[in-house]
Amino acid sequence: MLEDKVVKKLKENFYRRIDKNDELQFLDSSTLNHALCLEIAEGTFGNIAVSYEDLCHKIPRKIGSRSTILNSLNNAVSKKYFIKESVDYDKRIKIYKLSDNFQKVMIQWINELKNTTSEIE
Repeated sequence: MLEDKVVKKLKENFYRRIDKNDELQFLDSSTLNHALCLEIAEGTFGNIAVSYEDLCHKIPRKIGSRSTILNSLNNAVSKKYFIKESVDYDKRIKIYKLSDNFQKVMIQWINELKNTTSEIE
């Protein structure tokens, strides 16, 4: 059965990432951070602006409250994982993007998942 080998590989990759203090450790550190990374990555790669309000609307309350979302965003911005920018038409609105380095890391992570899970097919 190949599923056990895939699960073992996914588990090994997960445990390896947790020991680091980098973007992937941030992604794996909580359900909220995982959701934030996926939402912001989707916007970044799709060239769609993602605001704090968008994130609060999309991420279920069970995962994180508005204040918890803001705290995680500020943490990621301080670590330079996310870039926070104002929009030209309204300086009150802040949008979030993955940093250039985090974009590269996410692409590697996606490819790692593809390669690992393709063993099942």
